[in-house]
Amino acid sequence: MRTAVAVVLLGILAVIAARLAPPYVRNHQLKAYLQQLSQNPEIASLTGEMLRIRVVDRARQLGLPVRSEQVRVDRGASFTSIELRYVVPVDVYVSTVDLHFRSRARWR
Repeated sequence: MRTAVAVVLLGILAVIAARLAPPYVRNHQLKAYLQQLSQNPEIASLTGEMLRIRVVDRARQLGLPVRSEQVRVDRGASFTSIELRYVVPVDVYVSTVDLHFRSRARWR
């Protein structure tokens, strides 16, 4: 009996983990994209709005609910930084869990 309960509980945990993992993987892919942007020399010629559009488009390709107003682009005399904060709601069958993410990149 204990073994059956343990197996059921492990199965439930596995299902929940399978539901929660994809947003984390996609967030990691978005962070990698931000790092790619920071390595690209043509970025210096883009406006802040153009950078924002690129980030939002990439997030949409990854299935992440990022809106333009959630992307902050800062430029100084010697640096550019992009920061975004967004929430991904995940249905775990009994409830909805809001996963909060923050991604950023900064380069000179």
